Amino acid sequence: MAEKTNAASNKSLKYFMRDLSEKEEIVEIPGVERYKDEEGNIIPFQVRVLSQKTIMDIYDKYKKKEIAYDKKGHPIVNSGEVAFIVDNDAGRATRRIMVEALIYPNLKDKELMDHYKCPSFDDMPYFIFPKADEYAEVQKNVLIALGISSPDEGEEKPDEIDEAKK
Repeated sequence: MAEKTNAASNKSLKYFMRDLSEKEEIVEIPGVERYKDEEGNIIPFQVRVLSQKTIMDIYDKYKKKEIAYDKKGHPIVNSGEVAFIVDNDAGRATRRIMVEALIYPNLKDKELMDHYKCPSFDDMPYFIFPKADEYAEVQKNVLIALGISSPDEGEEKPDEIDEAKK
């Protein structure tokens, strides 16, 4: 066992010291039937791959933590610690992640927001993808592109479909 520890201690940490200003990764995801170009092709969307820290900061922004009170209005204490009620607004956090990640279409674009008369870009996904199935599809594809979700186990992946056709 000591041999493995010595081998690990000889490893350099320089491999883990990467430039934090690396070029951002942009991936393409399928668009929806509603948005087509002049030739009738569905317009693909572009997603900026957000860092884990950015994603967690967004989730934290939509988390509310309050002291829990009993029926008499006294703080609830458990094992000497004040109890808290934590409310996560996952829906708003996910919409914000969609807004931050989608760069085409850019849901923060002032002209686009003015067109839909939308005062907050957090609500833009509702305006751009008004049908529940469109919204769900885009949300799913954005979360997969970001690594937050994985494709459904039952779904065949495009390369598996191509393989099956051969």
